[in-house]
This record gives sequence, structure tokens and C-alpha cells, in this order.
Amino acid sequence: MERLKDKQDRIYLTGFMGTGKSTVGAYLSRITSRRIIDTDSLIEKESGMTIAEIFKSHKESYFRELERNVLISTFQLKNVIISTGGGLPCYEDNMKLINANGISVCLMARPEVILSRLSFENNIRPLLQGEDRMEKLNLLMQKRVYYYILADILVDTSDKSIDEIAKYICVEAGIKK
Repeated sequence: MERLKDKQDRIYLTGFMGTGKSTVGAYLSRITSRRIIDTDSLIEKESGMTIAEIFKSHKESYFRELERNVLISTFQLKNVIISTGGGLPCYEDNMKLINANGISVCLMARPEVILSRLSFENNIRPLLQGEDRMEKLNLLMQKRVYYYILADILVDTSDKSIDEIAKYICVEAGIKK
């Protein structure tokens, strides 16, 4: 915890889609009185398009460039919780940059839990569209796990309440509620 003390201005929530980044981020924001920033929302605001529209009309590399620019723009912010897109830590040296500029927290969940959570959403995530969603999810998770495990704090959200997750993050990061 001592090594994280000088990085407490920015808490970056990373992890696969459906692990609870937005939900946990909003809850953490409320209990710590920190502003919440969602990188996907910033991208949509700045581009004037939804993430799905960006993926449909541009290559994924274009989206990843927008994502990196938004990430870099967060480095001067103070007293914030930043919820990142699921793929953001997995491109270029983004995870290294996150770790250098804040406390990284990776939220994880079992694949069946993720699919169950995503089934409540109206729109299917661009990278999981089509048949064999579980197979696509497993392959994508296998590609990304090597980046996610570089986080300062790892939390399995599969069987925990939002309150339990948030309290664990606060203790591990040394943040007062």
C-alpha cells in the first residue's frame, strides 16, 4: 500500500467488459467524494458518435487512437476515479502509462458472469457480435489477461457486492472514505 500512496490522485478501473467498472466507479465516486470519469463517454462526447458507430464507420485502430488520447488527457486530473474501456489497457503501452500515473485496479469476473451481466444491455458490444459469444469472450479474455494482471490491485467481482468491492479497493489503495 505504501508504494501506491503517491499515485492516489487517480484511480483507474480496468478490466473486461461486464466486470463492473461503470457501476463500481459510480459507487466509489459517491463514497469517496471523487469525480467519476468514463473514458468511453469522453470518446463519444468528443467524437459525436457512439462507440458502436465508431467501430462501424472506422477501423478499430482509429478507436484505439481516440482512446489513448483520452487516457493521456486524464494524467493531470486530481481526485478522480477513471473507468476505462475494456481494451484500453491492452494497446501500445497504455497499461504502463496507467500504472505510472495512478493506481490501477483490475476488475475481473468469470466468463459466465460477464455474459449474464451483458445480456441485460440493449446493445451487444461490438467485439462480441455474431454467433458463439462465449467463445469470442473467452478468446478476447485470453488475449487481454496479460495486460490486466499488471494492475496494482486485482478484484474478482463475480460473487461480491458493490459495497464489498469498493471497500476492498479503498483499503488496498489507502483511500479514505
